[in-house]
Amino acid sequence: MLKSLKIVGFKSIRSAELKFCRSNIFIGPNGSGKSNILEALGVLSSALSRGFDPGVLADRGVRLSLPRLFKSAFKGKALSPHLRLEAQFENGHYECSIRAGLSSKHLEFHSEMLSDGNVKVFGRGPNGVTISKRFVDLESGDFGRLSSVRSVWDTVSPFAKISEGLRAELEEFSRFAIFAPQTAVMRGLATESRIVHPLGLAGSGLAGAFRDVLRKRAIESSEIKKQYDAILGLIKSPGWVSKIIVGGFDPSIVPSEVTSDGLLLYFQDRFMTEKRRHLSAYDASEGTLYLTFIATLLLHKEAPRIFALDNVDGTLNPDLVRQLTEAVVNVSSSGTGVGNLTHQSFMTSHHPSSIDSFDIFNDMHRVYTAKRNEDRNGSTEFIPIVPPAGMTKEEWIEESRGHSLSRLWLDDKIPGALIPRCAL
Repeated sequence: MLKSLKIVGFKSIRSAELKFCRSNIFIGPNGSGKSNILEALGVLSSALSRGFDPGVLADRGVRLSLPRLFKSAFKGKALSPHLRLEAQFENGHYECSIRAGLSSKHLEFHSEMLSDGNVKVFGRGPNGVTISKRFVDLESGDFGRLSSVRSVWDTVSPFAKISEGLRAELEEFSRFAIFAPQTAVMRGLATESRIVHPLGLAGSGLAGAFRDVLRKRAIESSEIKKQYDAILGLIKSPGWVSKIIVGGFDPSIVPSEVTSDGLLLYFQDRFMTEKRRHLSAYDASEGTLYLTFIATLLLHKEAPRIFALDNVDGTLNPDLVRQLTEAVVNVSSSGTGVGNLTHQSFMTSHHPSSIDSFDIFNDMHRVYTAKRNEDRNGSTEFIPIVPPAGMTKEEWIEESRGHSLSRLWLDDKIPGALIPRCAL
């Protein structure tokens, strides 16, 4: 997994260094920079994929702003010539500095460096690219002349003889994506500009992806089926769904305005009469659609295993928010999810119940608050919610009077989680 990330000069983040676990969540006021950390991860993923082509960034859920808007520009502070990302994985280290000038048409690499363990694989700077003969057969390609938007790793990866652990990490992280399901897309009333397989970032392709999950579940062992069913049970949490069916367009159920790629989701309402108990995604509650999306993301074998959910609370009530985040946390922090797939999740939320699934004494869980620090010219500051040094879990419970994290949030006992009083 990605163990840590250092960010310099990215949007509202002037400088920050964050340590990550399997399950990570960012809370705080609107506009505090929570989504910016996810987009920094998206830019890093693009750098470890094909580079900074706008299509690559869009496939990871990064907003396609003008390049100059990616770089911090705080009043009273000198404008840095480059923004910088430094990532520490379990088996290696990658860093890059990125040009984003006023006249730049795209983000561009200024420098790059990859290490396998502590040994340098390649480096890149204004004077060119250097590649270690230990890792890459230099006769296998022309690595000296690269486009400024294309990564060195994309060029050398087919030939690089790096450790299996680092290669697996880089390949998995290069598939990272920020998901933000939109009700209109999941209902079939709107389409996404870019389709990402197997599940669109805004919810396109949900019916087909859900069908894949059902087909895969059908051939699994009874033990794995139980793991599937525990997550699929999320969809029935609101209490009215008795069955979910994937089928073709049925004009007796679906309005003609709904678009379809050939498949649609149908939800069976257990309270309705037999002839009128089926609802399409168009008529189903938006919360049920959202839960279906999350269950599909967690279970589909081809979905990214390192992913982000922006505004994970979506349109759900507090108890469903807790159940949803609990499912994501359980799959991620177990280390071995459904069918022994490992996951790493990053979430943002405005809802207090979203953090009740996190245990600040668990090394697999990490909760950060994000706030704009007035003393740092408004730069985003990330504050980890951790117990005081030396305090046991039992002492923490006693100190907090047994209150949940959500209660502490609402009582303004978590620094930075609420809007500062002076801003009201």
